[in-house]
Amino acid sequence: MAVRARLLSAAASDMGRRRTNNEDRYYVDAERGIFAVIDGVGGHAAGEHAAAAAVDVLKERLERPTGTPEDRIREAIALANNEIYRLARSRPEWTGMACVLTVALIEEDVVTVGHVGDSRLYLLQPGVIRKITHDHSPVGEREDKGDISEADAMRHPRRNEIYRDVGTGERSPDDPSFIEIASFGMPADAAILLCSDGLTDLIGSAEIRAGVERYAPDYEAAIHALIDAANHAGGKDNITIVVVAAPGYKPQAPEVAPVKEKRGKTPLIWPYALVGGLLLGTVLGLSIPYLRGQFSAAGPRTLVAAGSIGAALSQAHSGDTVLIPQGKYKERVQLREGVTLRAQQPNSVTLISPDGGPAVTARNLQTGSVEGIWIQSDLNAPASAGIELIDSSPTISYVRVTGAQTGIVLKGASAPLLSSSQIANNLGTGIEVGANSKPRIENNQIAANGNGKPGEPKPGIEVQDTGHPVLKDNSISDNGADPVWVHGHAWQPADFQENFFGGLSAKKAVRLVDEPAPVTTKPALTTKKGRP
Repeated sequence: MAVRARLLSAAASDMGRRRTNNEDRYYVDAERGIFAVIDGVGGHAAGEHAAAAAVDVLKERLERPTGTPEDRIREAIALANNEIYRLARSRPEWTGMACVLTVALIEEDVVTVGHVGDSRLYLLQPGVIRKITHDHSPVGEREDKGDISEADAMRHPRRNEIYRDVGTGERSPDDPSFIEIASFGMPADAAILLCSDGLTDLIGSAEIRAGVERYAPDYEAAIHALIDAANHAGGKDNITIVVVAAPGYKPQAPEVAPVKEKRGKTPLIWPYALVGGLLLGTVLGLSIPYLRGQFSAAGPRTLVAAGSIGAALSQAHSGDTVLIPQGKYKERVQLREGVTLRAQQPNSVTLISPDGGPAVTARNLQTGSVEGIWIQSDLNAPASAGIELIDSSPTISYVRVTGAQTGIVLKGASAPLLSSSQIANNLGTGIEVGANSKPRIENNQIAANGNGKPGEPKPGIEVQDTGHPVLKDNSISDNGADPVWVHGHAWQPADFQENFFGGLSAKKAVRLVDEPAPVTTKPALTTKKGRP
């Protein structure tokens, strides 16, 4: 169905946490239906100049309504390419500068997309997100073909290499293997999201969809929440997002978990109600198998915790999401198989153990997740652990764990993904990896743990014999003892190298407590960003 009403839009760009300048640009002209995200490439701030030049040329050409939308986009990108190439030859320090970009032109409710590089355009509808553009990179190509998962692509060391760009050589509008064009009708209940890879390298598509749906129709708030999430996950690059939504894009309101009603006085018509109840009970008894089948096929639900997180979880089934409203909760939360537990608003939920035991627990869990909550200990009765997992492998992301005896404890055959979280100021070890546990620990801040008194100082991470974590892109510093302790012989130096240890090398940051025999390894290969 055609969308005739005015589109809603919002945009923002952020430098990120690890860059000293912003080489991203965006362009929004809602009146003319022009939307673009440009990501500059090049040292000595040349990327900024490339992106700025691209915006100027795109704006000038796309504002002239001559030719078909595809022709206009092809000409605009080719003109931008040749202008950047000309500028790059004018100054030695700009040599090789370029950009990648994604442009959307919306006319008569038809979206025409022009794309070069690894910025992206997604189409969102309630509960669904679909990537329209293809990444012009070796890793992105494998992801698009299904050879590797989105998560594996996000972690791949060659993620940022591209084989198409705008500006490193002269181009014409119809050059093969240059501009990718896509076209589709804008559904009445849809939104599109354009973004640079500073978002998609750190935030998966499911979380992007959830972030937009959570705040719609306040798209500025949605964009800033996604930028905050990417920064919390490491903020390794500039982050730029443009959202354009049809007025009919209205994600379904979450289902509210039912609240037990108070008992009142029994009315005088109870005999009739009793008879009716017996008849109804008989009918329901005969119908339960049928109804159970109908409800199980209804698909995932979203429940809102009304007063008690545990009560909402008890009603959830695999595939469901439980949202936690803003507030402070004093209870023990037992994660459930396949259920996502998420703060309704980031950084708005505090969870405290009720009795000094773990605040969040899981046992024999293969899937599920917990996102966006702060696990804080009672100063008078610190929790034994913020999170304790036994033979469990959920995903834990965007959480804070502070003040516990041990931040996170992993026991048995636990292989969770712990990402984009802050494990800080716990009395003992930040993360204890038990025997046989094999977690992936990525993009976390693990700091200022292990200084509790009395007792000896403790490390940021302690790995028991036969435990085998894989650590990547974490900041592990300022803990009471060494960043990492490893017991036993089951360790691989390569599993610890790609982290920040407060200025220490991995060799000095990892203490081999039981002094295993020397292990000879080949030097790690490094790949310069943007080159194979």
